[in-house]
Amino acid sequence: MLALINGFLAAGDEVHVFTYDVDRRLVARLNCTVHQSHLFFIPGRWKKYCFLFWLNKKFNRNGYDLSLALTRTAAAHVAVVGGVHPASVAMREKNGHLLRRFHDWMEGRFERYMFAQTPTILAHSKGIAGEITTYYPDVDNRKIVVKYPPVDTDFFAPVIGNALQKVRTKYYIDPGRMTLLFPSKGHRRKGLNELLAAFALLDHKEYELLIVGEKLRGFQDIPANVRYLGYVDNLSGLYCAVDYTVLPSRYEPFGLAVVESLHCGTPVLVSRQVGASEILSPAEGVVLENITADTLAETISRLKKNRVGSGFVHRHGLSIPRHIADLKALVHRQEQRKQEVYEQRL
Repeated sequence: MLALINGFLAAGDEVHVFTYDVDRRLVARLNCTVHQSHLFFIPGRWKKYCFLFWLNKKFNRNGYDLSLALTRTAAAHVAVVGGVHPASVAMREKNGHLLRRFHDWMEGRFERYMFAQTPTILAHSKGIAGEITTYYPDVDNRKIVVKYPPVDTDFFAPVIGNALQKVRTKYYIDPGRMTLLFPSKGHRRKGLNELLAAFALLDHKEYELLIVGEKLRGFQDIPANVRYLGYVDNLSGLYCAVDYTVLPSRYEPFGLAVVESLHCGTPVLVSRQVGASEILSPAEGVVLENITADTLAETISRLKKNRVGSGFVHRHGLSIPRHIADLKALVHRQEQRKQEVYEQRL
């Protein structure tokens, strides 16, 4: 959301944000108008459902040149889809208790309505486009457009020289070791169990795993060659200081960490379930067809230290200015489609 807001503002556009939850410190730094739905008296996820229901009934997309939905509402010109809910449920180890299944049903209802009513559906990968047609076969395929999400190249930038050495010193990264970085929120979905088991099989003196992000709640028997670094505000330095970024996810609709890492010059090791694997070349990353501990350990033991050349973001049109221009073109396409339908009826 921040990337889109800053991108539109940089293009000279006026930006309005509709939300039910606001970080005032963040809003103070952004030159946009925030419309907050005051639902503080409604508990938990019901607040979200009420917000979606209100948007579906009251929001008028014709009042704006372009509107984007980053949540499951049918109100906007374009629904930005970073994942399909039934697909994520299918990848869970357990479907959970009755209340969780009820919430899954609610999310699915809003998602189905969004796909039916929104003029354009922007899928963040070909895999997501396939999931939409698999789980919602009634959706008009002509509405689906595949467009990979952008990366903020000003925020994520290669770190070199003394600055890079300071990062290695700060995090005790030994250049003589093969060091992999696992940036994650939602560790189980992203394959941490298998990754921990794999590093337990590897030589502790030659291979190390660094974990950043969510705390390691519920994970036992952490191998000696695995370190948790906590939350890191800007991963650019770590991306540059390690040898590979690893993301062996069970379900990962895209995986922006892949693009961020490649932009910083570091290759990746990912599962086939990571959407960004669709655009990787052999020089940029290794793609695993399965993510068992044995497969991971064997693959990591065969990795060679390598750096990735610049230009990945440019080649795939993943810069924010390009993404903003493409979003505006989608609305122009909608208008053309309306005109064609109108002329056909005449």
